[in-house]
Amino acid sequence: MVNLNFQGVEPIRTDPATARAFVLDPQQVGRCLPDLQELQVADSRHFVAYVKVGVGPVRGRFRLDVALDPGEGSDGAGLSLTGSGMGSGLSLTSRLRFEPSGEGTNLVWEARAAVSGPLATVGGRLLEGQARKVIEQLFRSIRQELEVARDRAGG
Repeated sequence: MVNLNFQGVEPIRTDPATARAFVLDPQQVGRCLPDLQELQVADSRHFVAYVKVGVGPVRGRFRLDVALDPGEGSDGAGLSLTGSGMGSGLSLTSRLRFEPSGEGTNLVWEARAAVSGPLATVGGRLLEGQARKVIEQLFRSIRQELEVARDRAGG
């Protein structure tokens, strides 16, 4: 098993409440997953996503079971997922904070992941680099979707 930790900040040109509502909407945030092939919303806080995965020579399709957690208070949220595919497993938890900034919101995030199976044997640096890329793409896509919606609304 390989354990990975990541953190970052994604500045978003929208208010914190709008950003938080977007992240807690399975239909909205689900579409932001990199290499999404299929999305099935189970209820207001859960969805299943099928994504393409490729790390080095290991390539295939992963099923992700995702839970969204509004947490306590209006400035945070959580996202957890478990995934399986190609004989490998993935577990990820992410804590999010929506901090007001001059131009909108700073989405401050941290993520902890555990990978097992053939994906874990690919090599630490390769796996870590690819995992970081996918997680950063997710938060960048959230920013882009929110900013496009804001621009369309004329805000």
